[in-house]
Formats: sequence, structure tokens, C-alpha cells
Amino acid sequence: MRKNLKIWREDLCNISENAIIGDDCIIHPFVSIYQDVEIGNNVKIQNGCFLPNGIEIGDNVFLSPFVKFANDSRPPSNGKSWKKTIVKDGAVIGINATILPGVIIGKDSFVGANSLVTKNIPDCECWIGSPAKFYKKRKDL
Repeated sequence: MRKNLKIWREDLCNISENAIIGDDCIIHPFVSIYQDVEIGNNVKIQNGCFLPNGIEIGDNVFLSPFVKFANDSRPPSNGKSWKKTIVKDGAVIGINATILPGVIIGKDSFVGANSLVTKNIPDCECWIGSPAKFYKKRKDL
């Protein structure tokens, strides 16, 4: 049983019964979380985020409003070309960012607002832009 899960306006969210959601999470309205999504502990998901099948979110992650993940590299494949996408512990993803299928966002990394992430982001780095590119180390922000 999850402890301290807060879903603001559950009637305005689409959360699959098969999604795994950790303790101490906060989920805001208009969020879609599909089956086979795994969300760690102490994760904040702001309004309008979209998490399709196969997304894995670590602990202490912050998803700003309207973050979108894609899982299908050749849509519509009906699951044949879905790729797992991973957001590691402590990452922050800025408002309206889009994360493409199969990407790994490193531990304690930062994705800027409106960024399009097309490749893996190493730990502790800040990436911005469309497509997202290295900006600086997170400690230098």
C-alpha cells in the first residue's frame, strides 16, 4: 500500500491500475499515466503530463507541467517498436519538455523548458533546446 500518495482531482486524471506509484508522490490534475509505468518515491508530477507505457521514473524526480514522453519509435506500431524510457533519481524536467523513446535521463540532471530530448543525458548535466544539447553541469546552475 502506498503511503502519502496525493492525487489532486483524481477525477481529472487517467491513471492505470497497473501503474506502479511509490510513496510520498504528488500528482496534479490532467495527468495521464498508462500501464507498465513505474514511478519511484517522492515524485512530483505537475498538471498535464503524459506518461505512456514503459516509462520508468526514479525517486525524487520533478516533472514540470506538460512534460510529455513518447514510447513508440515507429508509430503506430501497437507495441512492436515501443522503447523503455528512464528518468533517474533526482532529475528535474522543465515545462513542456518532450522526451523521445528509449532515452535515459541521468541522475540529478536537468532538462530545460520546451526542450526536445532525443538522446541520453548523463548524470548531473543541464541540457536545453530543441533538440536538447549540453548547456552546463548542474552544479554550475
